[in-house]
Amino acid sequence: MGESRPFHHSVQLYHEESDLVDALARFAEGGLAQGEGVVVIGSAPRWKALTGRLRAGGIDTHGAVLRGQLRLFDAKVILSSCMGRGVPDRLAFDEAIGGILGLMRMRYPALRVFGEITDILWAEGRREAAEAIERFWNAFVEGQPLSLLCACPLDALDGRAYEGALQRVCALHTHLVPARDCNAFNDAVSSAIREVLEPQLVGMLHSLSAQHRPGTQMPVGQAVMLWLRQHMPRTAEKVLARARARM
Repeated sequence: MGESRPFHHSVQLYHEESDLVDALARFAEGGLAQGEGVVVIGSAPRWKALTGRLRAGGIDTHGAVLRGQLRLFDAKVILSSCMGRGVPDRLAFDEAIGGILGLMRMRYPALRVFGEITDILWAEGRREAAEAIERFWNAFVEGQPLSLLCACPLDALDGRAYEGALQRVCALHTHLVPARDCNAFNDAVSSAIREVLEPQLVGMLHSLSAQHRPGTQMPVGQAVMLWLRQHMPRTAEKVLARARARM
């Protein structure tokens, strides 16, 4: 996560739960090391996995919890308080999140927040509600010294992710991290492209994808795949198949 902006709203795609826990641990560890407050709006299983991973890395999670620097809030409880007639309610969301962040900022002005609410809604197939929650987050915390990490169970090497879902996720976040190691992802996509396309077309593809790169920051390989899927869908499927075989 870069630190050039006061507000980051990142989404971590994941295929395996362990990959998400690894990403969450890195996110939390970075905040604790910099003296930031770390808020986890999540589930008990992920909290347990996170604190276990942090302790394995030498982090005193007990001390961080005691001094209020690391805190858990139940995502399902928060979600239930934000719903009105079955759909997300903006005022209720602002009240719930405002209370949580306000209390944390009394001691820790800079915060890192992991939000599992969207992940819950996405897993339940309630994608419109999930997108509404992401818009609420953007409106509520933009410009604040806060890094927000969300999670979405999508694999950027799965062709089905490009049937609109991935594009909508990108539009709601400042940063996107693929489900797999970024360098390995870029290498796999790059190698697959060289196998599928003629050499003279490879450079053209990279140039075009760079010119039409989404506003969301993401690995080069991801930007290339989004362009391919939109403009050369059959080629995109071939590239994805070869890239998957390399991961």
